[in-house]
Amino acid sequence: MNALEVKQLTKCFNKKEVVKGLSFSVEGGQLLALLGPSGCGKTTTLRMIAGLETADDGEIWIEGALASCGRKVAISQKQRHIGMVFQDLALWPHMTVYENIEFGLKANGLTRAERRKKIETVLNKVNMQKYARKYPGKLSGGQQQLIAIARAIVTEPRLLLMDEPLSNIDVKLREDIRQEIRRIQQETQITTVYVTHDQEDAFLLADNIAVMNAGMLEQIGSPEEIYSSPTSLFVANFVGEANIMQVKIDGKDRVLTPWGELVCNTKGQEGKNAYLFFRPHQANIDDSGYCYGTIIHRDFASGVYKYRISTSGIEFKLQDQTKHDIGKCIKFSIRKMDILFF
Repeated sequence: MNALEVKQLTKCFNKKEVVKGLSFSVEGGQLLALLGPSGCGKTTTLRMIAGLETADDGEIWIEGALASCGRKVAISQKQRHIGMVFQDLALWPHMTVYENIEFGLKANGLTRAERRKKIETVLNKVNMQKYARKYPGKLSGGQQQLIAIARAIVTEPRLLLMDEPLSNIDVKLREDIRQEIRRIQQETQITTVYVTHDQEDAFLLADNIAVMNAGMLEQIGSPEEIYSSPTSLFVANFVGEANIMQVKIDGKDRVLTPWGELVCNTKGQEGKNAYLFFRPHQANIDDSGYCYGTIIHRDFASGVYKYRISTSGIEFKLQDQTKHDIGKCIKFSIRKMDILFF
C-alpha cells in the first residue's frame, strides 16, 4: 500500500508556477528522496504534503485518505499526524532535550508516565539517552540533529518529512549522521520523504529518488536506475558526472562519432535524437584505445586523477590512476557506453 500519493500537484507564487503537475507515490516504510537544484520546488512540495502550504490544484493522499484536493483541505495540518525535521532544526534553546521531545507528546494529551516511556524509547533509538537533561546549546550539531529526529518520530507519525537536514553539518559528521538517519528509518519503518540537493545524501539514504527540475518531475526510480538509465538530458547531466554527445545512427548497432564509427546497442531506433552516454570511470586511458583527444585540465581527488579531454572541440571527462601531463595527446577506450534517446 502507498503511504503517500501526490497527484498532479500545482502551486503558484505571485502568478509563477513553482510546482507544475507533480505526481509520485511512496510505499509504506520506504524513504523517497526529492532531489533537485535549489529553486526546483522540493521544499514547497514538502510543505504542501505537511499542510503548511495550500496547493492550487491536485490531490494529496495519506494512507489512503484524501488530505487535500486543490485548495480544499480535507485533513488539517495537525490531523495529518506528520513528523518534520527542518533545515534549522527548530529546537527550543530554553528547554532540555527531554522537554523538547516531550512537547509534542504533551500536546497529544499523554500522561506523564506514557510520555516518559516514549521518550526513553526514542532516546534509545537515537543513542542519546545520556543527554536527556542537557540543553541543545551544549550539544554538537550532529547531536542536535539526532534530537530533532527523536522529537519528530516520538509521536509515531504516519509520515516523516525531512527538509535538507544535513546541509549545515560538516562533511565528516555528515557521514555519521547520514548512517544514523538510515538506521533509524529502517528500524522504525516510518515512511519518509527527504528533500535534498545533495546527490550523495539521496543515493545513500533513499529506496527511490524523484529528480525534480523547474517544478516538474524528471524521473523517479531506484538509485541504480537514476544513475545508470537516465530518461532525460537533465537527469543525465545533473546526476553524477557524465559524458553526453549527440551522435548519428549509421545502421543497426553502429553510430558515428568524432572518432569514427563505434559499435553500440542502438535499440532498434533511428533518428537524430540519439546521444552517446558514459561515465568518466567507464573509460580507460591506454595506447590501444580507439578514441583520442588532448588533455586540457587535470585534478587530483580521492586517489584518482580527473581529466578533461578535448576532441574536435568537444570536451569529455575521464578518470585514471596514472598521472598524465596537460597538453598530452592520449588514446582511450570506453568500457561501457549506452545510447540514450531524448
